[in-house]
Amino acid sequence: MAVRRHAAIVVLVLAGVLHGVLGGTSHAGFSFSRTGNDDLKNVTAPAPSDALEEAAGCGCGPTPPPWDFLNEKLAALFPVIQAFKRSITCDPLGVTSTWEGTKLCDSHSGGTAYRGFYCDYPPTANTTLTIASIDFNGFGLCAPSLAGFVDAFPDLALFHANSNNFSGAVPDLTNLPFFYELDLSNNNFSGAFPDTVVPLGGLLFLDLRFNRFAGAVPPPVFGITLEALFLNNNGFTGRIPDTLGSTTAQYLVVANNRFTGPIPRSIFNTSAHLEEVLFLNNDLSGCLPYEIGLVEGLTLFDAGGNQITGPIPLSFGCLADAEEINLAGNQLYGHVPDVLCLLAKNAKLTNLSLSDNYFHSVGHHCMELVRSRVLDVRRNCILGFPDQRPLLECTWFYADPPQHCPFVPHIPCDLPGYHRPHANNPALLPAAHRQGGGN
Repeated sequence: MAVRRHAAIVVLVLAGVLHGVLGGTSHAGFSFSRTGNDDLKNVTAPAPSDALEEAAGCGCGPTPPPWDFLNEKLAALFPVIQAFKRSITCDPLGVTSTWEGTKLCDSHSGGTAYRGFYCDYPPTANTTLTIASIDFNGFGLCAPSLAGFVDAFPDLALFHANSNNFSGAVPDLTNLPFFYELDLSNNNFSGAFPDTVVPLGGLLFLDLRFNRFAGAVPPPVFGITLEALFLNNNGFTGRIPDTLGSTTAQYLVVANNRFTGPIPRSIFNTSAHLEEVLFLNNDLSGCLPYEIGLVEGLTLFDAGGNQITGPIPLSFGCLADAEEINLAGNQLYGHVPDVLCLLAKNAKLTNLSLSDNYFHSVGHHCMELVRSRVLDVRRNCILGFPDQRPLLECTWFYADPPQHCPFVPHIPCDLPGYHRPHANNPALLPAAHRQGGGN
């Protein structure tokens, strides 16, 4: 088979994310530099005297006087960092040994001797260096809570903490006006979806994968103006909300959970921006939605390892930018249509996995893809093909398929070289789309 690509997000699903800092590279190609909002008012750190007085009774030794720091903002953040340092119970890389002294930011380079902390000028105070980014990716730190730490940096824009051992509640970050990236992946967070992230109006990137979150995902989550949303490898349950169609994300991963019910037909509303979506390895069921074919910008669609049934809608032939389509391990049946296999003629489609279903035949263009190993149809019900299901199993399945799914012959795009009778008959459209919209 062709090597599975999974485009920009396969590394995000299977391993840690390469990280970046302000002015450098970031998740999914994001730039960490961000212009300020004219409506935002200058946000200042707590008065140094208040913060230092709070730390004075900690028994942790003398605290440097405020004038030893580059500015008052950094003086106020010093006790915050030291208090968090004392809460850390494991530090395999010795990171916290660098969190010493008053040089939190260098006035010339903007760098810091404190490993994991990065300085920049906030949009509303471009003459005052402060800590604007925290990147703990891969540090393996252990701490029972992030509350009182992350939320105590008033100018913070990014917090990346992939591959640590943090737990407890996700802090309320609504008082951080510049905040737009949160990565808590591969930690020990558990419980319900952290509703503290829902009100973060400026959030662009949210990564909660590889934790132990459980329960339903609140519908408003898909209303956040995100560019990337990663919820995979948790214990989320229930239906994927119809508000999925409201997402602004280009990259959406809900794989390896326990979601049930159908893929929402509202997905067609994401056609302006959605590029990669992974539903694989859940308990999704129902018919494969015709509306998926209306998301013409998709480069990756993966719904393998579910219980989705029905034929493949001919609308899938409109996914002209598709590079990989995985529908393996479901209960799909019928004929593998030529319109789907014709996608390989644009040289973009390199992997079409339909194995472990119940298809009974393939189009003649699909035969070419089987020979070139782009198309995988093993363990289906195709007579004369190698490595298929036993005939008795196929007979039982077709005698009582799990659900009747209507076949819609309408193709909602122009396909050069492909002609089908009645292809433009509006009566053949799903009812929700005869008037140009609906779910």
